[in-house]
Amino acid sequence: MNWDAISAGAELVGAVGVIATLGYLAVQIRQNTNAVKLGTAHEVAEEFRGMFALAASTPGILDSLIVAAREPVELSGAEKAQYYNFNNNFILAYQNAYLQMEKGLLEKEQWEGMNRMMIDYTNVPGFKEYWRNRKHWTSDSFQRFMDTEIAPSTPKEGVSMVGEY
Repeated sequence: MNWDAISAGAELVGAVGVIATLGYLAVQIRQNTNAVKLGTAHEVAEEFRGMFALAASTPGILDSLIVAAREPVELSGAEKAQYYNFNNNFILAYQNAYLQMEKGLLEKEQWEGMNRMMIDYTNVPGFKEYWRNRKHWTSDSFQRFMDTEIAPSTPKEGVSMVGEY
């Protein structure tokens, strides 16, 4: 019996097993990454859907959004607090999306849609005031992103804004 040949054969079988295992792990990691991305995208979308559903179904918030879109100085103290609270939640959701995008967990298409929404919304007079007063509540990198990429952008022409319907 040739022990060298048996040993070489065993090493070959072992090497094939290692390669098969690595291939299997690569497929599993890819599937897990896709599942994490889909879960993140779903969670981010749910944050926004929940906020918009709340605004649409709560007359006080909706009224504050409409007034702030036209002339924020007309908001009473309670309306302004309500409007700022809505924007706090809105910005937290958008900042979360930004951080997920930075980590590569959001698809480009979803992120682009959110940016278009923010570009339109940052041009609402009430939001401009809110951002001046509360942007320091967000991370430095998010503030830079908002101030250099989103706020200076022009909203799509001909799109009705909140309160213009």
